[in-house]
Amino acid sequence: MAYAFAGLLIATTLVCCSNAKEGPIGQTETSVKVGAWYFGGWSFPPDTNGHTFHISPTLTTAYLDREPLWGWREDTPGVMEQQINYAAQAGLDFWGFCWYDNTLRPDDAALMDHLNTALDLFMQANNRELLDFFLLSCFPVSSVNWEKVCDRIIAYFNAPNYLRVDGKPVIAFFNTDELLDGLGGVEGVKSALELFREKARKAGHDEVLIGARTFPRPQDPTYQDTYQACGFDFLTTYNNADDGRRNAGSNPFEALLEGDRKSWNGIADHTTLPFLPVVGAGYDMRPWAADHPNLPASDYWYSGVTPEKIAEHLADGIQWVKGRRTKTLGKMVVLYAWNENGEGAWLTPTKSEGTARLDQIKQVIEQEALTNEN
Repeated sequence: MAYAFAGLLIATTLVCCSNAKEGPIGQTETSVKVGAWYFGGWSFPPDTNGHTFHISPTLTTAYLDREPLWGWREDTPGVMEQQINYAAQAGLDFWGFCWYDNTLRPDDAALMDHLNTALDLFMQANNRELLDFFLLSCFPVSSVNWEKVCDRIIAYFNAPNYLRVDGKPVIAFFNTDELLDGLGGVEGVKSALELFREKARKAGHDEVLIGARTFPRPQDPTYQDTYQACGFDFLTTYNNADDGRRNAGSNPFEALLEGDRKSWNGIADHTTLPFLPVVGAGYDMRPWAADHPNLPASDYWYSGVTPEKIAEHLADGIQWVKGRRTKTLGKMVVLYAWNENGEGAWLTPTKSEGTARLDQIKQVIEQEALTNEN
């Protein structure tokens, strides 16, 4: 769900995107909390060959190294519980679910609702309390569906494991430029967010934290002021792949790390709003690009991704947060991503690597917890 596609509704739709508790490896109150984006695109009805838009032929043949231990689908019995256990045992605190309201797509709303199947399964899972969660709203909104979007999102705030910072539920919007277009510019968004907060108060949530997905703009460092004028409470990104691109074709993983740091500093240094940084675990759209010629796909990818390098980069992100406590949202960092296997960024255990990525991440989180205890 790379932000390069946010302006194209169909492509964006198909490709996309705390409560303090002691985790399985004993995070302390002062620890940096680590989460991951969760993309729920692995439950669409299959064709006669077992493929879907996301479980595409090239992905399932030429890129078998990305296949999760449980297979490509996430809606088979027990798979969600497995995923929750794997994430919690590795020390993750939360998932940020890509979430979709389909009011503006009445002709295929039922089909698009499969993008929310994973969240539904999570809410039904017997072990769901092991992870907190929050929503990243990914579908364009307008005055036509805004109130429905508000009501649907606020209903999730009642879950005991909905992610909170200082007791305030967290919600973020991915397609913020389209939000500005659909709601009538800065003043329109400001009024819409005020309505959201009013509805939340009536539902028993006195304060909420509403975030905007953005990206660094070196040529216009004051651009983030727009989101502050709209009334957003914090900023974040989904991935920072475009910011690390050096050339077409293969780019080293180290370039993606540079892109992440460019995002962290380029955004946080030019806003007074808190920032929720994202740590990348890769990016490579080639399998989906091969199977969907009409999909706007990037002409570059990152090579040389290893479990060790992902873990080292997470450690780097944690240290950045610790050095910018007053600039970050709730001492948190988000990994891109738990299961963007089609986009080339995943933490899910795979048939080729096993749990190597999660094992390395667990070591980093355990060390972080030990550091804060001493």
